[in-house]
Amino acid sequence: MVDAVLIGKAIQKCRVEKGMTQEVLSGLADLDRTHYSKIERGLRSPTIDTLFKIAGALDMPPHQLMIEIENAVSEE
Repeated sequence: MVDAVLIGKAIQKCRVEKGMTQEVLSGLADLDRTHYSKIERGLRSPTIDTLFKIAGALDMPPHQLMIEIENAVSEE
């Protein structure tokens, strides 16, 4: 099973690269800000639906977000 912290770090990296705050991204993804914050901190694991929402908010295809997560896992 993939560590939720690694998923969160990969998502956070993408968000920071886009110059977005958690508040902006969570709004664009139609997610509660505190829920999104817990995902980035690895306290919650995102569902596939949530990953698609986050990818859309980041203006990237979902498979690209998965590649970023895979890269974070392989670097660990």
